[in-house]
Parts: sequence; C-alpha cells; structure tokens
Amino acid sequence: MHFAWSDALVIFFYFGIVLYSGYKADHKSSESKEFFLANRSLSWIPLSLSIVATETSALTFLSVPGIAYSGNFTFLQVVFGYILGRTVVALVLIPLTYHHNFLSVYEWVGTRFGRRSQKTMSGLFSVTRILGDGVRLYASTLPVAMLLEIGLQKILPYSPSQYSIGVSTLLIVSIITVLYTMQGGFRSVVWVDTLQYFIYIFGGGFALFLLFQTSSDPGAILSSAWSQSKLKFLEWENSSATYFLPWAVLGGALLSLGTHGADQMFIQRSLAARNIKDAQKAMIGSGIAVFLQMILFLAIGTFLFYRFNGQTIAQDKVFSKFLIEEVPAPFLGLLLSAVLASTMSTLSSSINSLSLTAKADFGWSLGGQKSSSFFFGILLFLSSFFFFSLPENYTKGLLELGLKISSFTVGSMVAVFLTEVIPFLRKKITVSDLGLSLSLAGSILITGITGTLKNYNFTVLVPLGMSLFWTLSILAAQLFPKKQSNP
Repeated sequence: MHFAWSDALVIFFYFGIVLYSGYKADHKSSESKEFFLANRSLSWIPLSLSIVATETSALTFLSVPGIAYSGNFTFLQVVFGYILGRTVVALVLIPLTYHHNFLSVYEWVGTRFGRRSQKTMSGLFSVTRILGDGVRLYASTLPVAMLLEIGLQKILPYSPSQYSIGVSTLLIVSIITVLYTMQGGFRSVVWVDTLQYFIYIFGGGFALFLLFQTSSDPGAILSSAWSQSKLKFLEWENSSATYFLPWAVLGGALLSLGTHGADQMFIQRSLAARNIKDAQKAMIGSGIAVFLQMILFLAIGTFLFYRFNGQTIAQDKVFSKFLIEEVPAPFLGLLLSAVLASTMSTLSSSINSLSLTAKADFGWSLGGQKSSSFFFGILLFLSSFFFFSLPENYTKGLLELGLKISSFTVGSMVAVFLTEVIPFLRKKITVSDLGLSLSLAGSILITGITGTLKNYNFTVLVPLGMSLFWTLSILAAQLFPKKQSNP
C-alpha cells in the first residue's frame, strides 16, 4: 500500500471543505421550515444528487464493482427497476403530500387516519433508521479501517489495531457530520451531499482511468469482455439466474417504490423542492443518476476481473484489494475521501430526518433544532459503536440483518400511501386509527419473522409486506371500523 502523509493531508483537506460548505450554507434561521426543508427553495438538481448520495453508502462504492468482477452487468436491470419505482413515486405519491405544507410525510397519515397512525409510522421510521443506519455506518467504517490500518503501519512508529482505527474513524466522521448538519440544517445537508456526490464519482472515475491506463491492452480487454459476456446487461433466458429480467426489474421497482415512497429521509427532499414539478424531477432524476453511477462502478469491476484474473478474491473485497496494492499517494487519499463521502452523506440525512420527525410527529423539541441534531448524531454513533463492541461472530449475522431491516418495513409502510390511490383499497380499508396502527405493526412483525426464518430477499419481502398490510387492514376494518371521516 502506498499510503503516505500526502494521503492524510488530502483527507484532512476534504474534511475542511465539508465543514466550510456547511458553514456557507447556514442561513442563520431558526424557523423549522428553513432548518428542515430549506424553506422549500431548492432546485431539483441538488435535491436529486442528494438523494443519490444519501442512498450510496461506502458499501455500495466498494462492493458494487465486485458484482461485475464475479459476473456481468445484469445488475443494471435492478437499477432500471429503481427508475420505474421512482417514477411511480413521483407521479402518484408525491402529489399526495407536497401541497399540504407538511414537514413530515407522516403528517399526511395523521390527517387521513389519525395521530396514532402517524406516530406509529414515524416511530417505525425512526427505529429503522437508528438500527439500520447504525449497522450501515458500522459496516461502512470497516473497509476504511482496514485500508487505514495497513497504511498507518507504514507511516507511524507503532501499529494501531483495526478496532481502534475503526472507532476513531467512526468518531471523527460522526463529529464532522454532526457539526455541518447542526450548522446549516437541511440546506447544508443537501449542498454537502451534492459536493460528496461529485467527490466519490470523481474518485470512481479516477479508479477506472487508472485501471484503463495501467492495462497492457485495454482494447483487447474490452473485446474479451464482450466475447465472454462480461458486458451482458440483459438476462431473459435463464429464469434461475440471480438477475433474471422480469424479477430483477420488478424487485428493483418495488424496493424503490417502498424506500423512496414511504421513507421520510427521501421524501423530505421532494417536500423541500420549489414546486411539485421540481419535486418530481428530483425523484425521477435520482433514478437516472443512480443508473449512470452503477455503470461506472460495474465498469471498474470488469477491469478488476482482468487485473486479478486467475486469483480467488471475494467479490466484496476485490476493489479494496486494488486500492491497497495499486493506488499511489496522494490519489489513495482522494479515493478514501470518496469512501468517507459516501458514508457521511447517509449519516447527515438520517440526523436531519430523525430530528424533523421527532418535532413534527411527536412534538419533541429536544432543546431546539440544533440540539436535536446533536442528540440524534450521538444516538446514531452509539448505535454503530455498539456493533463495534460485539464479537466478530455475532456481527456477521447482524450485518446481514441490519441491511435487511428496511426490507421488513418499507412494503407495509408504502402500502399505507398506496391505499389512497387504489380505488378498491380506498373503499375497503375504512379502518379506525387504532385498527390501522395494529395492521401496520402486525404486517411488519410477520414480514420480519418470515424474512428472518426463510431468508427471503427484498424481491419477496416488499410485496409480502404490502399484501399483509392490506389483508390485515381489511380484516381490521370489520373489528375497528372508522366512525367518521377526518375533515
């Protein structure tokens, strides 16, 4: 590994830019609408890039190239499903919530069904975020710690452990993210997300350029990749394939419909747009940006296949191996900054969204908006630190569970919103506030237990959650009928 002091300086320079960007985005306003929605004044382009940066973790940046390394480009079919799912969210679900001046998307649930349902939805979102993002932050810090451990051993007189480096990295990332999130609120989050998007895209582009430049014959590699189906992006012949076209597209569409249609962290960006057209363009544009981003990551994986051809390397570690062995200083610092950027963008969005739902859905001020951001920043740090403290044999199973948590909840949660736009369901589900809360909790509980026992993936869990919620709600309407409509 070529890690040197110049790489460390690049990383510190990146942290400085992030803090300065957060400072410049501060409008010195204490109003909730400014702190949480940037006073609905943001253009669709930064909002769209912020959505992409938020959903792109360090795991995505480091692991997606491994999909093409061990396979081909058929994962793009899932990403095409993302675009379809977000299009439905933009055209069908965003109009439900945008025009009501809500801070939280779950306020719509409160007006439609009642405050108990609103708090149930918001509570589920908060628990999912704290647990899921705690695991995600822990998992994202691991590869950074591994890379820094090897590098620091070469420039320091002693050898720090991966655990101490991991916890230190987690602490530094959390402190810097909390500072700029508190400083500028949601406006700061969006603009820093946009900056971080370009940082990790530039980092990925540089990695691809380096692989291309150092290859003995790039033309021969591309020709071989084509003949060996490494560039194949459609799979409609083998129904047992991991990414069989119909299931890949449907699974991607359902997952994106669930996450981006019912998760406050993503819908918040739509609510902050200047008008509904910008909100819709931001949502659909994010799907297109993810599609292009995945092409870049998968192209890196194809070149990695020929760089390490013949070697047995786990697909989720092959890009990290390239960074460790091939990238010279100070460019390694640039790529590590890209990994950190993808981690911090997710963390900052979680902090701001959790603060918003605490205020809008539960009426908790927690000492003010900035104090609330600080509180949830600490909570997310502690959630991640808890997993650092567990023995390795426990964290392997927890990691898979943590990354699956959203699949347990998003199907049932988005089904609540879809009930309003599907005439048959709107007529049948005339359930009381209590009945809907019980149906929601019950469907998520059954989905979680079934998914854990059967080890289903998201292509099954999301539609399962939706079906369970609608079934339980129709039954609950008989036991807990809605006595009168909300005004």
